[in-house]
Parts: sequence; structure tokens; C-alpha cells
Amino acid sequence: MIGFSDSGKDAGRLSAVWELYKAQEELVKVAKQYGVKLNMFHGRGGIVGRGGGPTHLAILSKPPDTVNDSLRVTV
Repeated sequence: MIGFSDSGKDAGRLSAVWELYKAQEELVKVAKQYGVKLNMFHGRGGIVGRGGGPTHLAILSKPPDTVNDSLRVTV
């Protein structure tokens, strides 16, 4: 699960989102290296969960190859 809610409280929103972005890129890289199908589970806290922006923009802002065949999000 990729979490957004608590990460912003510790380091600030920009830093938290940037680190989550980099972590997702790394997970994709490792999954490709080992031939594993990756399906990330996104916790919908933080900006998106509190009405800070349209959900479709949050999905489009994900790193390449992190949203392919499906997307799992908590509501």
C-alpha cells in the first residue's frame, strides 16, 4: 500500500509526495527486473481524500507504469 495521509504530516506535502513518487518508480523497476506483476494499492488520504483536487488528476500524476491494467484505492 502506498500511503499519503501520514507521510505529509512528518515531512510536509511536497517532500512526502516526492518520496512516494520515487518509491513507486523503484518498485516498478524491481518488479520489471524480476518479472513480477505489480498492482499498487493507494491509500486515498491527504489532498485527494480531503477534496483538494480532482481524483483523475491524482491518478494522472502517478509515475509511468504504476497504473496499468488496474488501480486499487481506498475511499
